[in-house]
Amino acid sequence: MNTLEEIVQYYVVNKELNMSAGKIAAQAAHAATIASVDILANSEKKGSEQIQWFSDWYTKQGMKKIVLKGTRKDLENLEQAGFYSIRDSGLTEIEKGSLTVVALPPMPRDTAKKYTKHLSLY
Repeated sequence: MNTLEEIVQYYVVNKELNMSAGKIAAQAAHAATIASVDILANSEKKGSEQIQWFSDWYTKQGMKKIVLKGTRKDLENLEQAGFYSIRDSGLTEIEKGSLTVVALPPMPRDTAKKYTKHLSLY
């Protein structure tokens, strides 16, 4: 992967749930943690090139994160595509099992466009 490409990570928030800012932040943090742990835990399967790319992205290019809003159906489509989904435990604001956030792994912005181009900024 070319480390000169703009690398981004998208978080798509379920706008239909009307979560508070704090709830959204917590759900996005859960998604970020799961994505990072998966990349590191599966480094052997994913290959050293992806780990190096992730490291370069973090240390050399910065941590550009973009939060988008989508419908439950948008999030379900991303979940079915294999991205990192968060379903709430139901302890605070929303119903247990609600699909709150889906995070895409870090990837070139051009690659992510096919998943995000129809979504708007949160």
